Amino acid sequence: MQTCLDLSPGYSDYKLEVVFLKEIKKRSRNILLIIFAFLICSAVILIALTYPSYHETMTEAEEQLLANSNILKTEYGDIEYAVKGEGTPVLLLHGAGGGYDQGLWAGKVIFGDDYKFISVSRYGYLRSPIPDNASIGSQAAAYKTLLDNLSIDKIIVVGVSAGGPSATQFANDYPDRCSALILISAVSMGPAPGDQDPFYVSIIHIIQQSDYVYWLFTRFFQSTILELMGIPSQVYETFSPEQKELAQEMLDIMHPMSQRYKGTVNDEKMIEFYTVPADNLSAPTLIIHAKDDALVSYKHAENAHNKIDQSQLVLYDTGGHGMISQMNGTRVLVKEFLSKSAY
Repeated sequence: MQTCLDLSPGYSDYKLEVVFLKEIKKRSRNILLIIFAFLICSAVILIALTYPSYHETMTEAEEQLLANSNILKTEYGDIEYAVKGEGTPVLLLHGAGGGYDQGLWAGKVIFGDDYKFISVSRYGYLRSPIPDNASIGSQAAAYKTLLDNLSIDKIIVVGVSAGGPSATQFANDYPDRCSALILISAVSMGPAPGDQDPFYVSIIHIIQQSDYVYWLFTRFFQSTILELMGIPSQVYETFSPEQKELAQEMLDIMHPMSQRYKGTVNDEKMIEFYTVPADNLSAPTLIIHAKDDALVSYKHAENAHNKIDQSQLVLYDTGGHGMISQMNGTRVLVKEFLSKSAY
């Protein structure tokens, strides 16, 4: 039997096209393999060059965290805390991604000397576990138990960022124990217009779960991680060398980040339906916020000011979350506020 081959021009063109497509696929596959191999090699080199420094940073951070704090068992859950300095007592309540160490850092930066700082790790942060039925109210009650244990009668209460709700709750629930309330870039309600977009918040969550990834960002992508944390890039570009150093301190104080992730998630749950309680809040209150805060909208500051009768509101036009570029002015504001308050 003879086979008849179609050697028409159309058939030949079809075969050439098939061969051509196969060749393109083959080359594309080879290019992808080369790119993949390059990325793998780059990652291996990056880890080899950076891991020793990363490991040293984590080891030092973990040793300091364990050495510098205590644990108090309360009916509202264990609470990790540290006491530092002498003078007028100040209760420092840190923000998301923080811990007692972040609180102490904020106290040093905002207040300076002549104060006795009592800084806690809130629920889920570092060595403070999340108890069953954790709430902002029970967290405030745990602070009261801690102050009883330390024989501290009245205290200045400072709430930074996500530390704002429990600071305000404490001032309201125990008015005789709070001599003054200071809220800095503080949350005062559930999600508000202008808060960081959920997409970017999810990126922050991913970074928080890996100590190494967070460390890489703090070392090589400082402006990027700060923007995710609510400091706009245009604000970062105006930082002086001293302000960049302060920003690096703020980032470094959050190592190891993974030990703070449960607290961040718990904060979101507790704050979702939170509203400022002010029925018993009698302490003079200072509220400081920046209008370009890209993480916690300044609407939180306006909300707190509207609900707390005896409050003073200061809004900076720029500064972002944390207001590093406005820190000198913030120190002056706090000093003047406390000098006028009968604490």
